[in-house]
Amino acid sequence: MKVKCLFAAIAMLICVTKLFAQPDMKETIDMIKKNLTDSKANLVSYEWLETTTTFLKGEQKSVKQNQCYYSVDGKLTKVETGGSKQDKAPGGIRGKVAANKKEDMADYVKAAIEKIHTYLPPDATKLQQIFSAGKSTIQVLEPGKKFKISFPDYNEKGDMLSISIDKATQKLMSLDVSTYIDDPDKKVVFNVTYKDLPDGTQYANSTTLDAQAKNLKIVIVNSGYKKGNGK
Repeated sequence: MKVKCLFAAIAMLICVTKLFAQPDMKETIDMIKKNLTDSKANLVSYEWLETTTTFLKGEQKSVKQNQCYYSVDGKLTKVETGGSKQDKAPGGIRGKVAANKKEDMADYVKAAIEKIHTYLPPDATKLQQIFSAGKSTIQVLEPGKKFKISFPDYNEKGDMLSISIDKATQKLMSLDVSTYIDDPDKKVVFNVTYKDLPDGTQYANSTTLDAQAKNLKIVIVNSGYKKGNGK
């Protein structure tokens, strides 16, 4: 009897939680869309430094830096700076084998970075479509203040994009993605943390991708934002 009462209480608690969370869904989606749209428009007037660091089996393998800005036609442009560096391969036969492995990994790293950018920044129209289809879910992190909205099948079947927001400040806190690069059975995950510029514009400050099947980690940091005139 006690067990039945316990299950009934848990079921009621779940229902109450959903009842309080659900009214926030549309309002929260609208807030996310507005934030993404406004920040995307504002970032066009900035230039910044993008630093990509690659780790293999926990060891740093390369660092690449790009100066980023939007050209006058609105296209994001990246110019490699002198701050890039990477490990040198050994010579001889061992060097050739290492070079081949390095080339394969370089292709995977390139594909992984390209994959990240298919999710950043999230497309407000896609988010709305998933929400309208009734697929998105909301998780209450802090009642009335902080929420996590998940959008399944954002880019492809089986992936998941989740956005954590602070409703009190109307700001994005972080973004999490579960997807894959070349094999659906080998999942990769990445996390994005957001920061604010002085004018309130939000940007992806740090992105960390983990591909456990490859013992690979990629960290992308955006910094040094300043107003630019476009080039």
